[in-house]
Order: sequence, then C-alpha cells, then structure tokens
Amino acid sequence: MKKFIIRCLGALLFSLLFYGQNLGVNMLLFSIIVVLAVIIIRPETKSNKSFLLSATLYITSSIFVFTVNSFLAISSCILAFIVFAGSISGLKNAVYIQWLNGLYQSTLGFLHQKINPSKKVPNLESSYNYKFIFLTTTIVITLVVIFTSLYGKANPILGEWVNAINLDFINFNWILITWMGYYLITNLTSKAELDIITTIDRDASTFLIPKAISKLNVGKVHQENILGTVLLGALNTLIIIFITTDVWYVLNDPLANAVTLSTTVHDGVSALISSIVIAITTILILFRGDLNFYKKNKNLKHLTYLWIALNILIILLTAYKNYLYSSGFGLTYKRIGVFIYLALCISGMITTSFKIFNKQNLLFMLKANTRVAFILLILISSFSWDRTITTYNLSKVESPDINYLLSIGNSNGDLLYAFAKAHPEKIMNRSSIKNNYKQWQTSLSKETWQSATLVGILNTNSRLYKNQTK
Repeated sequence: MKKFIIRCLGALLFSLLFYGQNLGVNMLLFSIIVVLAVIIIRPETKSNKSFLLSATLYITSSIFVFTVNSFLAISSCILAFIVFAGSISGLKNAVYIQWLNGLYQSTLGFLHQKINPSKKVPNLESSYNYKFIFLTTTIVITLVVIFTSLYGKANPILGEWVNAINLDFINFNWILITWMGYYLITNLTSKAELDIITTIDRDASTFLIPKAISKLNVGKVHQENILGTVLLGALNTLIIIFITTDVWYVLNDPLANAVTLSTTVHDGVSALISSIVIAITTILILFRGDLNFYKKNKNLKHLTYLWIALNILIILLTAYKNYLYSSGFGLTYKRIGVFIYLALCISGMITTSFKIFNKQNLLFMLKANTRVAFILLILISSFSWDRTITTYNLSKVESPDINYLLSIGNSNGDLLYAFAKAHPEKIMNRSSIKNNYKQWQTSLSKETWQSATLVGILNTNSRLYKNQTK
C-alpha cells in the first residue's frame, strides 16, 4: 500500500514538473523526489556507499541544470541519473557496469522483479487488494470503452449518444506522461540488475596475484628488470633535456610570436597525446606481472616514479602554454578541451603510480579512470562555458573575436549586448548582437516555475529592480 501510494504520488509530481515544460528547476526537484522515494521504499540503500555517492552526484548534476542549463549540464545529469539507477541494486561496481545496470533498472526493473520474484513470503494484505481493485477497474473501463465504440457503430441511436459525449476535457498526453512517471519510479524502486556481468565485475580482483617461487622464472624477470632500468634511465635523461628547453622557451616571452606559440601549443598537445599513451603503455608492459614481485626492482620503481613525475611536469608546462595562448588570444572550446584532456592525463599518470605501488592490474586502471572521468564530467558541467568564454574574452582580450562569440549560442546575449552598448566606438556586427540578445530574452520569457533557471530568475529580478528605480 505504502509503495503504491509513493509511486502514484511520484508519477503525479513527474507530470506536474515535466508536462509541456523545458528543463530547469524541475530536474532538481525530480532528482530529490526520486532519491527520497528509493530510500523510503528500499531503506537498505542508505547503507550502500556507492548508492549514496551516485545519489549525491546525481543531485549535484541536477543543480547545474538549474544554475547553468547548458547542453553539457543536461547531458551530464542524464548520465548521472543512469549511473544512480545502476547503483540502486549494483554494489561496488565500476561506472560502466552501473551505467548498463542503470539502463536496465530504469527501463525493465519492474519486469525483472516480476520474472525473478523475491524468495520472501508475499504479504497478502490490503496492498494486494488495492492493486487488484486498481487492475480490475482499469480492465473494466478499457473494455467498456472499446465495446461501447463498437456497439455505437452498429446501433445508430447508441452511436448518437456516443458521439454526443465530449471527452475533450481528458488530456491523454498528460495521462501518458503520468504513466511514464509511474513506470519510471516503479522501475527505480524495484530490485533489478544484470546478474551475470554485475557479478563478474563485482568479483573480479584488481590486484595482481604472485606466482609460487617454484614457477617464477627468475632469470627472465632479472633481464626484464635490467631492460626496464636502462630504458627508463635513458628516457628520464631525454625528458629532463626536453623540460629544460621547454622552460627556457616559456621564460622568453612566447607571446611575442603568436604563430610559433600557436604551433607549439597545438603540435605540443598532439605530441603529448602520443607520449602519454606510450609512457603508460611502456610502464604497464614492464609491470604486467612477475616483475612487480621481484625483490631487486627498487631502482626500476624509483626511475618509473621519476618518469611519471616528469611526465606530469610536462603536462603542467603544456597547460601553462595553453593558458598563455588563451590569455593572449581568448578562450575557445578547443582550448578548454585541451585543459580537460591534460587533467585526464594527470589522472592517468597518478593512477599508474598507484597501480605500481599497490601491485594492481589493468582492471584497476579502467575502474579508477572511468570514475575520475565521470566525476570530472559532473564538475565541468557546473560552468556555463558560453558565458565563461564570453566574459573572459570581453574583459581580458584586447581584440575579442565577436563573430566567434556570436557563433557559440545565444546564452551570452546579454553580455554581448552590454559590451556593444558600452563600446560604441568599436566596429562589430551590432545587428547580429541585437538579434542574439532578443533570442536570449525570448528564451527566458518562456520559462515557467517548473523550467526556471538561475539566469532567468536573476534577469527577472534585475528588470524588476530597474523598473522600481525609474
């Protein structure tokens, strides 16, 4: 009875929040409703750390839909919802397994529970009778409507009565949305998971297993240790030379030659992609098995940690050059993408060092880096990049590329309009800026309380304040 009432209430709230609405604060309110519904119906989830983390990330991402309302924020929220759904039944699984479980849970969770019922004795109380009454009423009404329509076609008098019935007051689209909400919440509050892949992932060890001493080929491992030591010694020497020359270049005013700096940043990132992949692959090959347990591998490990640290230093130098390029010529999505990629590179190098230190395998690398990438996706969706790029370029760049800022969307319409108004002496496409501003205002004027965004609320308050002070 309690479950049914919560699910029905959730369905009504779902239709109230989303029927005929754009996405905004309704995503935040729905995330809170769903998390509370799952906790109430399935209280065992409160002790599931994976569920609590996923629920927190899901609600956080829905906050960004309200505050930022960008395509990235909405996409991240949908992905976070799927991972959240996968964490309801899946314990201690990787993000990619939770994603698969989430798709299954949110679409077929109720059917899974019906096909695989719990071994507990069913509770045949009023909730069972209530469901029976609801099901009976639905079937009876459906069949009565169908047969009335058929009989109306066969009997002219009955047909006139049927035609006289006006059902315009019934909103079938609203009923469909409400039913979708009920089905979704029912799936989320049911026990369901892809048993085979979930169990395999959950039981798979992320640690390397040492061989017995009798099976260990000491001679081969010793040779690999020597090869790795010589190789990493040479590579460390080379990378120190590279860093030295790179630091010298950075200290000698790279902004003086824009073409060289641009080429250095773009080619440097491309080269860095290759070098990081090769670096991590080389380390993983060397420490793929028995060498991890070889007692005389300390020098090799020290050289490996040094190489990882030097690679991170190269990443930071590349990030600094990208910063110099952006500060001189403005932010773009590609330059922001470079920063994000470099952050992922640092994550890859750090997890590689953990893999060596803790003697872990490739599965650990996969799980750790997908988790980091997922969290990073949530974090970067907290920014309105259109507005961030526009604000930075208009305030920090001497000659900002207005055409580029116009091309990235209309969410920066007020910023460009204010800039054009404050700088009448500058040559720019003012008609396009005005149209962009009108589109921005039009999109905000269509917001209801369900689809409200932070920018829309602030803009409304600003207009009200200006009207009051006139």
